Amino acid sequence: MQYGLGSRVRLMYKLPAKLEKFTPYEPLTGEYAVRLDVNESFLELPTEQVIRAVLDIDKVKLNRYPDPYACQVVNAFADLFGCDPRCVTAGNGSDELIGVITAGLLEKGDKVLTLSPDFTMYSFYAELYELQVHELPKGDDFIVNAGKVVAYIKENDIDCLMFSNPCNPTSLGLEMSGVLHILRSCPDTLIVVDEAYMDFWTNPQGHETESMLPETANHDNLIVLRTCSKSVALAGIRLGFAVANEHITRALRTVKSPFNVNAITQSIGAAILSDKVGYKQAITVLKENTHVLYTALNELAIFEELCDTKTNFVFAKTVHANEIYEHLFKKGIAVRCFPSHLRICAGSSDDMNILIKELKLWKKSKT
Repeated sequence: MQYGLGSRVRLMYKLPAKLEKFTPYEPLTGEYAVRLDVNESFLELPTEQVIRAVLDIDKVKLNRYPDPYACQVVNAFADLFGCDPRCVTAGNGSDELIGVITAGLLEKGDKVLTLSPDFTMYSFYAELYELQVHELPKGDDFIVNAGKVVAYIKENDIDCLMFSNPCNPTSLGLEMSGVLHILRSCPDTLIVVDEAYMDFWTNPQGHETESMLPETANHDNLIVLRTCSKSVALAGIRLGFAVANEHITRALRTVKSPFNVNAITQSIGAAILSDKVGYKQAITVLKENTHVLYTALNELAIFEELCDTKTNFVFAKTVHANEIYEHLFKKGIAVRCFPSHLRICAGSSDDMNILIKELKLWKKSKT
């Protein structure tokens, strides 16, 4: 910066040209009667015992830097999901880990493939770190065709594939056999599978059937992301995990910020993840409420199609997406609007009753 005469100031520094394409992420803020737009859990902390553990702040030494490897919470996560803690990296939500992967494990000019539609932060971080972003549309049914993905990767010499499974926003999932086909067919490509919603994709016995977590030790090119923002009901503390083989995990721990997960987040996360009973109970409630929401939306008969959800939200097709969104917004009900779909998260019984009541009023106004 160079100062001229009087109050005149001439700025010499210019921001990088790559930033011109970006605009700030602006999540919905303010007070709303019903929040069903960002796929959070509506549940509070599960038990009094866990609450007491969380509030036992005396054990957290705030005057000291936190454990750089977040061992306590990593061990709790690994125990809950049957992982080797040596293969788990903690981060400030999945977002930070996506940034660490794109910045640290890939080089400028590398090619990153995303599957559209999908979570927009994959392409955001890839472009921010000057990677080449390729986008492969899923088609009208939103189904991921593993064969087409493999063909695209090979034809375009893709360095990294990054996708959510189950998908945000479509709520659909690619079965393990499809992911394995991609992994085995493209051994030189880094495959990052974001399983933020995998807790909700379970069989009738309540066991995960499609998660790639058990496969992380068997593949040199696989990273699985998990988050505490959905089923674990900890969106407010920003905690996520990357699971990979020891070689990749060592690299992730090398390039991440040394003290990236703060001490309070580590303490809270360890307490919640250690409560296996509460974890399973929460998933059961969230899945039940998602089924209730899906059934109620289906019975309204105002949507052309509802995706067969594997998540805690419903992706509903309608030519009236914006109109319905605006109607709900005016009533203090927040959902997510896409050009031809609404994404509606399962909420409490009261929240969903309010939602369905307003949707019925909108429907009545159209007759």
